[in-house]
Amino acid sequence: MTIFAFDVGGTFTKYGVISDDGKILEKSKIPTVHNEEDLLKNLLGLVNEANRKYPDIKGIGISAPGIVSDEGRMITFGALKKMYGLPLAESLNVLTSLPVTVENDANAVAIAEGWQGGAKGLKNYIVMALGTGIGGGIVINGQVYTGAHGGAGEFGWPLYHGIYRRGNIEFQSENFRSSVVSGLLTRYQALANPMGEKEFLEDAVILIERVKSGDQKAAAVWQDYIEDVAINLINLMAIFDPEAILVGGGISESDIFM
Repeated sequence: MTIFAFDVGGTFTKYGVISDDGKILEKSKIPTVHNEEDLLKNLLGLVNEANRKYPDIKGIGISAPGIVSDEGRMITFGALKKMYGLPLAESLNVLTSLPVTVENDANAVAIAEGWQGGAKGLKNYIVMALGTGIGGGIVINGQVYTGAHGGAGEFGWPLYHGIYRRGNIEFQSENFRSSVVSGLLTRYQALANPMGEKEFLEDAVILIERVKSGDQKAAAVWQDYIEDVAINLINLMAIFDPEAILVGGGISESDIFM
């Protein structure tokens, strides 16, 4: 038996065929379109193409950014703002006649880590994904905890530092402190190029190389960033008492960061 899997992101939609024991039989990606009609058309086309090679596909699993209702409706949809409210599971089920399950992307990572990854055998653990913002998955007693409204695990939303009494408090949240793009790289840009006259760094690897080379501004921002990530993790330990916290995202591949 095989499953067709999608990971819908703001830039790319990754997809693949997965065996029931977790082996990736093939995978690829296409650019993500930001309207309902074309998105569903693309997903349907990929499923139909895969069906010709794998006629034993029994269902479709989708991971997506944002808050997902129990029936697979995208209450929010990350950067895909034009498709907030899309009944993604129902729509694709009607088109393909296959059962469809939709899950928040960070929750999907938490499920995968418990099935095939670093949380195998654990019952209480947390996954934190550091990227443009901060996503997260919480597993309690072997079950993903989604909260009353599907928004649990948004580790970028807490306010762990002083906030302004006026204005948008979101800019004081962890999304703008301990995420990679909105936090680390944006803060470095503000310090190194206060007038914004130089190109914005798009990869933390470049900043890490500047830290290694002795760039004092990069080192200062890096130290603040690491402390903010640590504060976020310490608070999660205090609140949930997990067996483990797994940290993902591209920056987790850096030995210096870990």
